Amino acid sequence: MNELTDRDKSILNAIIREYVETGEPVGSRIISRKYLCSLSPATIRNGMADLEEMGLLYQPHVSAGRIPTPEGFRCYLNDIMEVKNLPRLEKTMITRQISHGTGDIKDTLRKASVLLSKISQNASIIILPRIDTFFFKRIDFVRLDEDRITVILVSRAGMVYNHIVHGEDLPQKKLDQYANYLNETYKDLTIHEMRDTLVREMSSEKARFDTIVGQALDLGMAALKAVEEVPDIVIQGKETVFNKPDLADLDRLRDIVNAFEDKGRILRILNRVLEMPGVSVLLGEEMEHIGMDNFSMVASGYSRRNIPVGSLGVIGPIRMDYSRVIPLVGYMSHILSELLEDM
Repeated sequence: MNELTDRDKSILNAIIREYVETGEPVGSRIISRKYLCSLSPATIRNGMADLEEMGLLYQPHVSAGRIPTPEGFRCYLNDIMEVKNLPRLEKTMITRQISHGTGDIKDTLRKASVLLSKISQNASIIILPRIDTFFFKRIDFVRLDEDRITVILVSRAGMVYNHIVHGEDLPQKKLDQYANYLNETYKDLTIHEMRDTLVREMSSEKARFDTIVGQALDLGMAALKAVEEVPDIVIQGKETVFNKPDLADLDRLRDIVNAFEDKGRILRILNRVLEMPGVSVLLGEEMEHIGMDNFSMVASGYSRRNIPVGSLGVIGPIRMDYSRVIPLVGYMSHILSELLEDM
């Protein structure tokens, strides 16, 4: 903001640092004593009044200090904050725990979500990668009853998808035949390539005249549609957020609980950052009015072979330590992208 002087920026920076640390309204005396020793409390009060007129601070009541508004935080993020380097110890911990996994990418991403929550002391959310970017390993069909079949699809990266599809009543022996055909025919293809090939093969002469081939292709296509419909979301650390002093109000706590349960909205929010470069920060109302007006999300996409495949984020009170959380999210995105490169 062009209208902010260097002094204004220094005062806003100090107020936000103190508010992030304490969660309490910030007065001029603490700023003068702890951050800006060269400025008197009176000078700081004048500066705080100016910032309040600009909509960057507000005063909860007459005798209280000031609290940054979402606009104040946005100004801080865009024009004042200095991003810290992620400590080497945390980088080493992340790299070690992520790289020494079981080979199952879902398990690895759950570990990543736990680490994000633990280090940031907030809730973390990860959207698992879109399955169509991974190589097909095998598929199995298991008969449940006369019209339901469980599909078990495994990618070469170790991702396992279980879904139920509806169809005609087929004996397990037939289902095994269909699975064997698909496993032999489509190995070494990505699941995206498998789907495109299935579409072509379904209209071929062989599919029309070979009953087993035709039914295997139909069932394979139904299976791929089922597993591609809803991406998995991993959420860790909700309890950490619920225990924040910012949520002493039971109505606000209820809103936050409902927001975390609304995975469809969280998915839409994270999909917004999937195509954006780097790390994005969404504040309050920028998060689709999901009951988190005084909360924020620091999020980033991660990729495989330079193609965005998923996203991750940290959610917490708006008084989050962004200078620490932003490099954390950025580093985790980098590590996951490296991990997925050859899968």
